[in-house]
Amino acid sequence: MGLDTAAAVAKLRSLTAKFDNKVRSTTPYYSRLCTIIPSDGYDEEYGLLGAVPQVREWLAERKFHSVRAAKFTIENKHWESGIAVEKTRIRDDRMGIYVPMFENLGVRAVRHPDKLLLGTLVANAETTVCLDGQFFFDTDHLWGDSGSQDNDLSRDIVDPAAPTVDEFKAALNAALIQMMSFKDDFGEFLHDDAVIGAASGMELLVQVPLKYREVAIKATTSGIMVNNGETNVVIADALVAATPHMTGNKFDLYRTDTPVKPYIFQAREPLSRAMKGMEDMEFKDVKFMTEARYNLGYGAWWNAVRVTFI
Repeated sequence: MGLDTAAAVAKLRSLTAKFDNKVRSTTPYYSRLCTIIPSDGYDEEYGLLGAVPQVREWLAERKFHSVRAAKFTIENKHWESGIAVEKTRIRDDRMGIYVPMFENLGVRAVRHPDKLLLGTLVANAETTVCLDGQFFFDTDHLWGDSGSQDNDLSRDIVDPAAPTVDEFKAALNAALIQMMSFKDDFGEFLHDDAVIGAASGMELLVQVPLKYREVAIKATTSGIMVNNGETNVVIADALVAATPHMTGNKFDLYRTDTPVKPYIFQAREPLSRAMKGMEDMEFKDVKFMTEARYNLGYGAWWNAVRVTFI
């Protein structure tokens, strides 16, 4: 290996170290809304299992409940990205311009599941089936003895594009009441553990279009008023997340502290990276590549309610 090549390889290793550091320091969003399921094959099949039975007093023989199941399969997909850099630029010590590019490649790779979650699953949740064979957001989820259940609500307001704080707060409250009413296949409340209040431990997330961010923050906070009429203490009742992937006049309410979250991240092979070509005189460029295998799918619809203003 020539001295120039050895020095260039050392520079590339410095770049890959920066890539790795950026990957480690980047926190993706999808883990808030997704149950992470390890995968060891081409795909995974999920059954819509009946509810875990309620605890009952043991008076006679044990009672074992059978479970209902429906087939739902998520196939893993193979993802890649890569950039090519001229070797002469590396040898000429022009690496400074590539540091942000390598770091951004790492950020995009880590956050690609966020793009799938928001740009595909959330965007198409009213037209794509989930575990029970209904659309994820739908008006007639039916599960054993649950009765027909609606997690796709609509509310009539003055200006759907610009709800007031009171209108948004009322819609959010209606969505929460609706969620708390959902029942399992035995007719039992799915959220019977929930106690609404600051000390409940229940985690809620309100996901909104960018245009609703301000009103959503105001609607999901309450304060203690002081003598001059101003608020000096703010208590957040729900986390607000705004995304450009959401459009239209709607928002989603999610419960995120349960074992099965609204969506599924199926992890097959973690993000990896490699580089090649620095020592190969046949090619002009050195290539930096990433790959990973995973996919996302719909999970617990009963932990999600969508509200559309009309």
